[in-house]
Parts: sequence; structure tokens; C-alpha cells
Amino acid sequence: PEPHNFSDVMELKRQLLFCCISLLQLLHCRSEHSSIGFATVALCPDISALPSRHAKSKMLCGTACSANMDCDLFHFTRTTGLCYLGNSTCEGLRLWTNGPCVSYKSVRPRVRASAEPIAEQLSLKMLYRFGTHGLENAADPSKYRLWSGSATTIDAQGAHFVTKLTSYLMAATPCFESVVNKGNKFSFFVRAKHPMDIDGTYVAFRQCSGNNVAHDFFYTYNRNYWHQVFWPADGKYYLSKSGNVFSKSSSVALVSTGLTYDADRNVNFFFNGSMYSATLDSSKSASNLNDANFQCMQLGGFPGDAQYSVQGSMSCFALSTRLLTQAEFVQLDNWCKQV
Repeated sequence: PEPHNFSDVMELKRQLLFCCISLLQLLHCRSEHSSIGFATVALCPDISALPSRHAKSKMLCGTACSANMDCDLFHFTRTTGLCYLGNSTCEGLRLWTNGPCVSYKSVRPRVRASAEPIAEQLSLKMLYRFGTHGLENAADPSKYRLWSGSATTIDAQGAHFVTKLTSYLMAATPCFESVVNKGNKFSFFVRAKHPMDIDGTYVAFRQCSGNNVAHDFFYTYNRNYWHQVFWPADGKYYLSKSGNVFSKSSSVALVSTGLTYDADRNVNFFFNGSMYSATLDSSKSASNLNDANFQCMQLGGFPGDAQYSVQGSMSCFALSTRLLTQAEFVQLDNWCKQV
């Protein structure tokens, strides 16, 4: 009968309308989800240097970036359908220029599945546990792999350093003037075993070649921990210290130490579970150094002078891009004990 047919048709229309509404909601959610992790930036890609791919939409270009662990920056040109993928590392940004383009940058840090979970928790850019990971950076195995000098040995207890110029670990750290320099927040952590009367350098950011030039270094000497950093804009070195936190002795001891740096000053030094306020010891002109140079990192000694060797072993080193708390230093120390 006709009424029955009319009722069936209306029911079918209602079902179709419901399906359309549901589909639109789903597409809207997908669109929102795809753009949640990106913010607009006024950067133009260098189309002669960056590889491109064809994409049917901005959303699919963003999806391609999200699927690429080396991508956190993309640009889509609607007229050509070309998608440019890049990254916001110091080296990567050299292929982009400020301009009228609308590009998209990830607002969430990319964490590789192979990275240790503690790396994300503590914002670690570098994390080395030599006894279990060798020369690999456990915070991101694709970056900052170390190489070893011929007089350095590595075993289950860590990296072992002696008083020779060839006893060191190094990594290429391009553009680290934007990480460990004035205006930035960062923290160092070291777990080591050595005599307590040495003048030993744990870490130095330095020129990759040449000797006796370091722009940022952390060392132990005369019952104190020290941090010296060169600010190119000021043409000065600034030296901070922890105060007397341990007894001077030729006996070998296990130490867990670190520091926090907040934009233009050292805040705290960490030593064996406790925090100590940093004090500025001195500042001096270094007019011969007019450019920041943090292109390489050296562990275990100072460039060009073997007497500043750690003269012992180092089991862990970490660099965080924020200020670590006392509890977080302890957490990191506990992670380093796991072998």
C-alpha cells in the first residue's frame, strides 16, 4: 500500500541523512586530528634544495610529514600540488627562509620508538650509558653518536680515560650554540668514578679541530664543581662554582654530579643526591673569541691538554634542554645504575 511505501521511503531518507551527518562529523574530526600537532609559521622552503612530492591536499601533506620521523615542518603549494617536507633543526632551517609563505611546524617533539622513555620524560637531547649502549645516544640513536680516541676503552663499567691526548670521546654537535649558550635552559648530568683530587673536565663543547679552545665546559677541581661558558655577544667567559661539596682525596670515589643553567646564570650544582646553589666566581674578557663555536662535544678531558683528564671512568652522561630538579637528577642516576 502507498502509505507503507511512503513510510519506507522516509525511513530510508532518515537513515541516509544520519549516515551523511556521521560521515561529515568523522571527516571533521579527522581534519582536526590531522592539524592538532601543527602550528602555522611564516617560512618559505628552498624549492631548489628541498625534495618535493605530489599531494592531493594540505592534510595529506601533513600526514606524510607525521609519518616521517625526520619531519616536523612542511609546506603545501595548492597551485602545483607539491608538498615540501623538512625539519626545524639548526641544519634543517638553513633550507627555509622567513617570508610570506604559510607553512606548518609540529608543536610536539618527535620521539623515536627506539629512544629510552626517560629521554622524553626529562627532555634529554643526549643520553649515554656506555656499559649498555656503547657510543650510541640513547635519547635518539640517529644523532650524536660518539667516536673514541685510541687511548679510551669501553666496557660494562663505562668509558675509561687516561692522561693522554688520545683519550676522549667526541661527537659532532652542529649548531649547539642554540642549546648550551646564553638565553637557553639546560642541565648536564655525569656519573663517574675517579680520584677526588683531580683537575678533570667531564664535558667540553669545542671547536672540532685545533686545541685549547672550549666555549662551554664542566669540570671538577679543588673540592668544587665548576662551569665556564663563553658568551659571544659579551665577549666574556663566565665561571661559576658549587662551593666546597666534597673532600679532596687521592682515593677513587663514585660520584653523580650535574648542573642547571637558566638563560644567563648557573642555578644549581647537583652532587650525590643533593643540590647546591651556584655562585659566580669570575668573568673575564675573551675578545679573541668573537664567534660561538660549539660544533663538537668532548667527554673525559679538555682539548689539547692531557693533564685535565678525568683519570677514571664515566658510566653516564646526559644533556637536558630544561632545568632538572633534584628528584629528576636522582631518577637519572638510578637509570644509569641499570646495567
